[in-house]
Amino acid sequence: MDTLRKACRGAAAALAIASAALTAGCSAGTPAPAPATAHPVAATSSPAAAAGTVPPVFAASFAPAEAGRGGDRIGLLSSRTGALLRWLTPSSSRTTDQALSVRGGWVYFARDPVNVEPGPGSPGPAIWRVRVTGGPPQLVQAGAGDYAVSPGGRAVAYVTSTDRTVEIVARNLATGQRNTIVLATRPDPRAGNWPPEVSGLTWAGDEAHLAVQFQLTAAISSVLTFGAFTAASIGDGRTGPPPCPAATHDQCVESGPAYLAGGTLSYVIQRLSGGGAVRASLVAWRPGHPATTLLSFPGGPPPQSYDITAQGQAIWASGPARPKAPWTIWRWTGGTPVKIATLPPRGASAYYGIGAIAW
Repeated sequence: MDTLRKACRGAAAALAIASAALTAGCSAGTPAPAPATAHPVAATSSPAAAAGTVPPVFAASFAPAEAGRGGDRIGLLSSRTGALLRWLTPSSSRTTDQALSVRGGWVYFARDPVNVEPGPGSPGPAIWRVRVTGGPPQLVQAGAGDYAVSPGGRAVAYVTSTDRTVEIVARNLATGQRNTIVLATRPDPRAGNWPPEVSGLTWAGDEAHLAVQFQLTAAISSVLTFGAFTAASIGDGRTGPPPCPAATHDQCVESGPAYLAGGTLSYVIQRLSGGGAVRASLVAWRPGHPATTLLSFPGGPPPQSYDITAQGQAIWASGPARPKAPWTIWRWTGGTPVKIATLPPRGASAYYGIGAIAW
């Protein structure tokens, strides 16, 4: 799936892409010193979609433990143990890399410049890919901040952002058909929330529909679906049932869209109650039907970065319950989620912070 792009980015009520850590002593091409033990934990869930074969590896973007020591870099990890298998991108003080998806033996990622003043001539974001076995990265799409390949590989979509517009561009690689969906136009040069955050771009199995997370502010985030080659603007987007009944006065945000096999759309809802408690759940929705809950995430901090396959297998990272404490990585294939790794606390490793997970 095209992740939560994964995802990321806020307030306790937003599913923002945040931070996690790596085992000390790991270096490029070397395994982590010891596998983590899987520990079942209590959770409430309904039956998952067909389990299928669990992907053996996933990609994650790790942030340096010390600010100013470079941007995020991408590592490849074991889905069974959470152990670091190899680094896929180098540490850099000039760029930061965010994992987007794992497709056909490649890890797709967004690369952004670090500490560069925006303006004419300034380097912008770009989409790259690197083989899961390692090697030099390849440029895929310049000027894009998110990217998704359709399940059959016949179409691609990407997000572009300028000082005036934010758009999704969809292209059919076989026919050459191209369509642009305008998500936002800047209302005023002084607008403080420009540009809105757009992430989690993902294709449906029919290769004719797209879903995306549109985040206006840290606490205002919705999942939208579009006809990839028929929609023209954000007004053509569809949303699922309201995540929070108005009578509850709760605050809800949606994030992490991903199509499951058969065309059902899944996404994460985080609900912030008036008392400050945060609950997170994974739901599935098809137009014309009510949303159903697939999984209530374990108690404690909600998932900070997350991804799910078309077969309904999920993986996510949860932030620490207190500052500098360890992070955890979870896997779910139906039934009870499994904690597959506990990452070292801040100060125990050169890296502390997961920016995105891609499975």
